[in-house]
Amino acid sequence: MNYIILTLVAFVLVSCEERTGYYDSEQQEIIAKLTAREWKLVYEHTPDFEPNEFQEEGWVYKFNANGTGSYKWVKWEDGSISGEPVYFRWTFTTDNFAVIYIDKSERFWLIDKLTAKDLWVYNSYQDPVLYPNSDKVFWKFVAKINTAQD
Repeated sequence: MNYIILTLVAFVLVSCEERTGYYDSEQQEIIAKLTAREWKLVYEHTPDFEPNEFQEEGWVYKFNANGTGSYKWVKWEDGSISGEPVYFRWTFTTDNFAVIYIDKSERFWLIDKLTAKDLWVYNSYQDPVLYPNSDKVFWKFVAKINTAQD
């Protein structure tokens, strides 16, 4: 009898493991779009301030499928990097993959638009699901093509 109980307890404990690698097709598509390219910040709008367009230089983000990533300050004309890249870990915080958390900057990104060419997010220090009225900065990224003219 003790053997059966021990076996059942072990089975329950093994079954409680967090999901790793099993995503539905919609989640896989979001991951693929996000990680297939580098993202160049071209527009920023902070409430109560004039919008800012990054025409000569700006941040470039790279998300890897393993939950790591980096960002760096890049001059658009020649692709030169100012300073060292910053490395981070990231994760989705919602089941529908609408919110990304980036650990290094302690920021949440609520995805407004994600296509092969565009990534639009609302950037906030607070989780937009838990605090929907928190201050947010709107960022527009475009997919970076690896040429000096991108």
